[in-house]
Amino acid sequence: MKTNVVFYTAFVLSLLLSSCELLNYDGPDAQFHGAIIDEETGDTIPQDIIDGSTIDYIELGYNTPEIQRLIFKVDGTFRNNLMFSGEYLMIPTRGNFFSPDTVDITIRKGDNNYDFRVRPYARINNVSIQTMTASDKEYLVVKFTIDPVASVAVKSIMLSVDKNPNVGRRLHEFFFEKNIGTSVDPDQIQTLWMPLSNFTTGTKYYVRVGALMDLPEAKYNWNKAIRIDPHTIPIQ
Repeated sequence: MKTNVVFYTAFVLSLLLSSCELLNYDGPDAQFHGAIIDEETGDTIPQDIIDGSTIDYIELGYNTPEIQRLIFKVDGTFRNNLMFSGEYLMIPTRGNFFSPDTVDITIRKGDNNYDFRVRPYARINNVSIQTMTASDKEYLVVKFTIDPVASVAVKSIMLSVDKNPNVGRRLHEFFFEKNIGTSVDPDQIQTLWMPLSNFTTGTKYYVRVGALMDLPEAKYNWNKAIRIDPHTIPIQ
């Protein structure tokens, strides 16, 4: 019996020592953050909160490295505070921009900032919001222009409204999507609308408009969300 007790005690101690050794491995020691930037304007490129653009990356130094992903926020920024310092290959992808070449990035201990500069598929410009009466009904009307960086047709345009500032393709209380199916001129005014009766009086909403280019796996290009109280906008 005494022998069994000694053996059991030694076994438990060995497990505890092994556990301590595992716990002694260094944890994440770096923060990595930045943005997806329009290389021409210097502005961040707004994204969708659901199915938005990602950064695919692998950490070098392993025989079979796994592809990992960072997700861009709606404002086009990203952040990971639990990165390991080391060498990485990274590429922004699955987005509303032309994917650039893969880049080799060294992440050092502590704070690291890096901006990816790309060409968006399109830019949304000159956004204006008004209310108007037509056929005895009142409407919220949003006008804007599309600068088609890609020389292809615009597949569709969309007006998306929600109380959440992350409003977009999948997150909205109200939306209106319109098929275009043709190329557009940068000065051509696009118009989208919805009944003013949709909106609760005294409630503020966030509005975004976007354009989807006719490209494989393309996603909407958006303006930055605009906060409005629809019922306080004078009727035209």
